[in-house]
Amino acid sequence: MTILLVLSFINACWNILSSLVAYFYIPKLSTMLENGQFEEMLAPFSGMNEEMTKMMTDSATTLSQINPNYYLILLVLFVASLVGVIMMFKGDKRGFHIYSIAQIGMLIDASVFVYPLQHPSPFVSDLLFTSIFILLYYLYFKRMDMAQNPQNPE
Repeated sequence: MTILLVLSFINACWNILSSLVAYFYIPKLSTMLENGQFEEMLAPFSGMNEEMTKMMTDSATTLSQINPNYYLILLVLFVASLVGVIMMFKGDKRGFHIYSIAQIGMLIDASVFVYPLQHPSPFVSDLLFTSIFILLYYLYFKRMDMAQNPQNPE
């Protein structure tokens, strides 16, 4: 359980930082693509494979199409997720509920802003990872409840 909580803690912290950076960076990336500055930025790497350059440009174009509000919402949800993880570290079951709601909110947020832009969509893998973590946390707290409140078999 500690390993899962540490992984969730690291993930939340990393994504809080990433969301904050992306919120401010994406509008600048859009401007760079419109002005041709992105291609100029890739010029020193002209020795790269042309396919790699096209892939980088396509990725930047897809990123620039994401509404910056996606990252702002994601930031709030990751802060909530971090709060939930910290509460679960302390054994507070309410942290599980906060974490679960935040994770489901992230799936909804991505479904609205990101998944329509990606082909194939990573929705299934994101749903799978989210479900696994929520299920494992649920089973842990259920086992804790059973240990604290043993049923009398008679």
